[in-house]
Amino acid sequence: MAADHTKPRTGGQLIVDQLVAQGADHVFTVPGESFLAVLDALVDVNINVTVCRQEGGAAMMADAHGKLTGRPGICMVTRGPGASNAMAGIHIAKQDSTPVVMFVGQIERGMREREAFQEMDYRAVFGQAAKWATEIDDAARIPEVVSRAFHVAMSGRPGPVVIALPEDMLVETATVADAPRVQATDSAPARGQMQALAQALADAKSPVAIVGGARWDRQAVADFAAFAQRFSLPVAASFRRQMLIDHEHPCYIGDLGLGSNPELIKRLKEADLLLLVGGRLSEIPSQSYTLLDIPVPHQQLVHVHPDISRARASVCAKLGD
Repeated sequence: MAADHTKPRTGGQLIVDQLVAQGADHVFTVPGESFLAVLDALVDVNINVTVCRQEGGAAMMADAHGKLTGRPGICMVTRGPGASNAMAGIHIAKQDSTPVVMFVGQIERGMREREAFQEMDYRAVFGQAAKWATEIDDAARIPEVVSRAFHVAMSGRPGPVVIALPEDMLVETATVADAPRVQATDSAPARGQMQALAQALADAKSPVAIVGGARWDRQAVADFAAFAQRFSLPVAASFRRQMLIDHEHPCYIGDLGLGSNPELIKRLKEADLLLLVGGRLSEIPSQSYTLLDIPVPHQQLVHVHPDISRARASVCAKLGD
């Protein structure tokens, strides 16, 4: 049943109604008294709730849900130790580029900065670990903040968002409309860049592609496999991304992870063109940052990534910006 925008709703009801508006169908949680108003509101909607034994497991389940659906996995944990336990899952979501939104119960607003029981500054604690960390002080802003959280979690390089919920804010009421459903903002190369890529592939004598990162679906995997076969392009799978290329595909040459085949490493180092699609050359796929000569690799490098500010590849591509 759609929420009635003309009637006041508690902060807890608004949180849950925003999840419904965004199409969330599952919440992973370890219940806590600091967000009872949210738990009470979950009773009235068609959202599955999985009660977990430990917050780290809840956050990792949300991460897995985000990976499988492409939309943020939802996690709810209580303040202090609950949030601390969940840090492991948030760290995984950040490094794996997984959309996750985690709600954390918080102390009452009037008790802040007095070292209240289990008090933490979540903006500071999760500021580096999450893609965005914030706290909602006004129940009327819940639709705005949750909408932005979904935008941030899914757009560009996906990642986790942490939202702290002061306990007293969750029982206050506000009359406000639900935000519309968020769709991920796509980015794509310009026509000239695609033409340059086609020319680079035509000119290359020993090109290799590396597939990784997030935001792949079944069709994208199939499309890239067809693309690789069309150009007879050897393809390696990045660390923990073996599912992005069928291991029986004629272009598959191995996985670029821990203990990679030395012949694969040799082939990548001797390639004249590396096409990195979706992922980052972080520590493990870059073989402790030895795969390329930084900052100027001798291979021509094309990096396809949705967020230039977060690609974090110390490279110099010859196809321009």
